[in-house]
Amino acid sequence: MKKIVDLGKIEELLNSNVSAYAISKNTNLTRAVINRYRTGETKLENMTIRVALKLQEFYDENYIKQTISYDSGEMITELKEDIASFGDFECWAWIKKIDGVKIYTNYDFKDGATQLTKDEVKTAHENGEQFEILKAKHLLELLEKQNEIL
Repeated sequence: MKKIVDLGKIEELLNSNVSAYAISKNTNLTRAVINRYRTGETKLENMTIRVALKLQEFYDENYIKQTISYDSGEMITELKEDIASFGDFECWAWIKKIDGVKIYTNYDFKDGATQLTKDEVKTAHENGEQFEILKAKHLLELLEKQNEIL
């Protein structure tokens, strides 16, 4: 079976509120190793495939299940059309945290011509939202998982 390492998933796990202890206990990686990636002391792109697959497996089996239902159908359709037209572009993703769970609520292209305006940032922060930069295909995967428990 072909396994693909998804650094987006690993980065999301490492940036989450899941404790290093919980990750360590379930992956047999030391907390020191996990914390070196979390602090940036060791870069993700230098991670061994063995470590990456352990973290990704933990993410797939445990972390992603901590979700809250949110209807993303229209955004999924629009994102699929944008990916078909523009490829796997980088985008700004709007995130709202509910009970510690990330909910993706909007997105926009991240390129030289399209920047977030001060009003967009202000409105988002007033609504309790933050931003993350993701590749479009990874955001699509997250939206589909977010939408599947409706």
